[in-house]
Amino acid sequence: MADEDLDLDEGEEAPKSSKKLIIIIAAVVVLLIGAGAGMYFMGFFDDEPQQAEAGQSAEGGDTKAAEEEEVEPVAERSYWPLEPPFVLNFEGKSKARYMQIGLEVVTTNDKAFAAVKKHLPVIRNEIVLLLSGQKYEEMVTPEGKEQLRAELIETVNNVLKQHKVKKGIENIYFTSFVMQ
Repeated sequence: MADEDLDLDEGEEAPKSSKKLIIIIAAVVVLLIGAGAGMYFMGFFDDEPQQAEAGQSAEGGDTKAAEEEEVEPVAERSYWPLEPPFVLNFEGKSKARYMQIGLEVVTTNDKAFAAVKKHLPVIRNEIVLLLSGQKYEEMVTPEGKEQLRAELIETVNNVLKQHKVKKGIENIYFTSFVMQ
């Protein structure tokens, strides 16, 4: 009977010590995760040495100055759709009778962007005049479309120059091009 009492006492202590062990292991895991996260956010795992943050590379050069020389700031492009799309008839006997062209202008110049908005009726008029003189045979080829795009850019920039905008649009994109 005495042996049975000893077995019970040992059995009761075993759960208490295993609970303590689990709590200790959990606390150690939480501390390791916290330490790892702290080291990560402090930049301990970065590939570059800490000297680079202070503006000095491992070779002794000034990395911040080198980065500024290499990277030029890129002006943000503004896109402006010329809505509604242009719809025109072809003259003569061609396979297609009309075309519908959606255009969008691109510029990095805020003055040109504002001028396109302001003078949109004049720009649309000039584009309609340019498009109305196009021939179907020229428009079906990629070269003809590229030539038209170059003429459209020149036409819009000429309108902007007439209204004293020195730097005009950079490009025009076809957003739709239908011939029927």
